[in-house]
Amino acid sequence: MKLAAFFVLMIVVSAAASSGGSGSGAGARQEYLRGTLLERRGAFAEALAAYEKALELDPGSAFLAGEAADLALELEDWVKADRWARRRLELAPNDGKSAMILARVFWARGQQTEAVAAFESALKLDPASIDAIMALTDIIAPNDPKRARAMLERFLSGNPDHAAKVLHELAKLDAQEARYPAAVEKLRRAIALDEAESDPVRLTLGQVYEIVHDTSAALDEYRKVLASLPDDYELWARIAELEAARGDEGAARAEFLRLKEKRRDDAAAAAWLASDAERAGDFRKAAEYLKDSAALKDDPTAHLRLGYYQLQSGGVQEAMRTLREARKRWPKDDRIAYYLALGHDDLGERAEAAALLREVLVVKPDDRDARWQLATILEKMDKIGEAEAEFRALLASKPDDAPALNYLGYALADRGLKVIEAEGLIRRALALEPGNAAYRDSLGWALFKQGRFAPAVVELEACTRAIADDEALWEHLAAAYEGLGSIEAAWLAWRLAQSLGSAKAGGRADGLQKGLSDESLGELWRRHLARVQGGVKKLSGLCELKGSIAGHPVSRQALFTFHAPHEVTFELLGPMFSTAWRASLDERGFSMDPFPVEGLDARRVEEAARGSFSVIAAALSGEAFAPGPARRHKSWGRMSLMRPAWRVGLDAGLARSLAPADDGVVVALSDFMRARERQVPRLMQTKGHFWELAISCAEPKAEFEQ
Repeated sequence: MKLAAFFVLMIVVSAAASSGGSGSGAGARQEYLRGTLLERRGAFAEALAAYEKALELDPGSAFLAGEAADLALELEDWVKADRWARRRLELAPNDGKSAMILARVFWARGQQTEAVAAFESALKLDPASIDAIMALTDIIAPNDPKRARAMLERFLSGNPDHAAKVLHELAKLDAQEARYPAAVEKLRRAIALDEAESDPVRLTLGQVYEIVHDTSAALDEYRKVLASLPDDYELWARIAELEAARGDEGAARAEFLRLKEKRRDDAAAAAWLASDAERAGDFRKAAEYLKDSAALKDDPTAHLRLGYYQLQSGGVQEAMRTLREARKRWPKDDRIAYYLALGHDDLGERAEAAALLREVLVVKPDDRDARWQLATILEKMDKIGEAEAEFRALLASKPDDAPALNYLGYALADRGLKVIEAEGLIRRALALEPGNAAYRDSLGWALFKQGRFAPAVVELEACTRAIADDEALWEHLAAAYEGLGSIEAAWLAWRLAQSLGSAKAGGRADGLQKGLSDESLGELWRRHLARVQGGVKKLSGLCELKGSIAGHPVSRQALFTFHAPHEVTFELLGPMFSTAWRASLDERGFSMDPFPVEGLDARRVEEAARGSFSVIAAALSGEAFAPGPARRHKSWGRMSLMRPAWRVGLDAGLARSLAPADDGVVVALSDFMRARERQVPRLMQTKGHFWELAISCAEPKAEFEQ
């Protein structure tokens, strides 16, 4: 304690313990001094005991009784607060402060009628008490604003020195009654009367401007307050939120970033910046922002959100650590258990997932999401009996749950269980959602499992027309064709499933082709490749050109464009994406600019470019898959499709290389991009007698013939 402050305190102590004999007075002063020191340290209970000891030594001190009552209020010890407040009133009945202390006790205890009476008594004893009128109108205004206004106006007429504070309260009443222009006028008058104490008034004025949607005016007031209260972080966050609300995301972002620099763990800044990063698709950055948030200390929702960001950014294990930590801290929070279960499922830890979901359902038996997840996980664990029980529980409470009807129907039919009932479940789902192609697949499969192959084919063909790029649907259709004895149709369906990524489809197709001639197989392969790799109308994108011509390395960015049937445009990019070199192939022939690489013979560059572009154009146009003679050729474990003008290398259901007959040029295709059932190469590597050129397009845009 500073020396000057100590002397001031001693003067107060001497005045406080002025009654009683010299011995008792000295003891009271000593106990009061000890109490004030304890109170300054935050030891409120010990401080109150010291004040009470001082009162034992000096029972006639109204001041000590008031101090004890105030501290008891702080401790929410209503019995002691009431006792000492009444003692103060007994000792100093004509002192307005005595009535004020008792009124505060009544107010704290919820005794509103008694509090009003006590505040009115305090105001009669001290008509200039701004504290009494403010407290009194605070109690009355919510239920009787008219009476509160009259009291304030009456007080103002007799106490013009308190005009700024009274005008502030009157403005609040105006705002409460939606008299916003009047509220603004009073608030501006209050600010003009007492600029030094204007911060609370400006906050109210800003709030009024927010209500009337004058965001710019609200921001002006809030920024003035923040200039004098730079550590008001809640206000700072509100300013940033208002910038976002009026559409200035850049200003909001800048404010929140500055706020985060000032207070790294600010919850509002972390939450907004994380959401901002989420909107931009940067989940890793969103997680970094949220990791700093003070909200993580006691908000389970913040942990769930952090886990979501970590999961979206590929950090499954990191997300699981976050959720496990949250589970330890909030073991009864069913949301944490639910999302932790989903994480276990993603990691293939299905037993752990099922156990957690069962815990959720004990707490929330009507949680349909948790029951659905449990049912599907049990089905994936092949515990079909337990899964069926959960699905039937879902349907018991909601018979028109189409996804549950379909899932249960398919799960039963796929295992050959209760296939007639399974068909009925799926048909109920389709009646609810007749356009759902996935449900039609389920119906087709249920029919197949009953040996009803013809109607199964009808349903499955309709399904693949709607969803052309799902290998499982093509597997189902292929099996149904087999059931009908349609070997060629089955072979084509299995190959299409293989080209889409099916692991078993290639072997099934190989099994069907054993009795077919090389010419028949060649025609099947031609038809298949024309469907999945032909029909490109246009392909374009920013590409990388890499390779060598006559031993000279080449590496450039380029704009590549293909138009069916044989038009190719290739533009090498220079600084600022300017065109440094252009070559094109169309019906008029091949043309190119002088190649901007020193040491390369222009004729060799032209020959390499023409050869590369020609074979790429032919590959993309589907020329090698046009109708005509075709024969399957197998040699040294490799399989090819032989055409009159082409040799096509086959692997995993796709054409992987194409070479014009007797030309010495070849193009290898890889890194395929799926577009419905079609496969478009993102990497095309061409090779000639003295050149190798590769064109790779990370994100090509493709259009197809109808």
